[in-house]
Amino acid sequence: MSPTMQARRARVRQIRRTVTAVAVAVFIALFATIYVQMAAGKDPALGTSSSATAQVSRTSTSPASSSATSSSPAMTTSQS
Repeated sequence: MSPTMQARRARVRQIRRTVTAVAVAVFIALFATIYVQMAAGKDPALGTSSSATAQVSRTSTSPASSSATSSSPAMTTSQS
């Protein structure tokens, strides 16, 4: 094999290693960022839905509990 061909193969090998290393580093950085945010409890998707769920449950339990207590005296605390 000629020295030119060997040099070309060495360059190609070096470029492939560099691209692989950069891709792995970027993946680890992005994964670590998401992991740290989830571990800290800063999930934007869950944050908005949980507050909306809490508001819905508060508004739905207020009228239902007042009407349920006035209409059915046999309701126990475990049912409410």
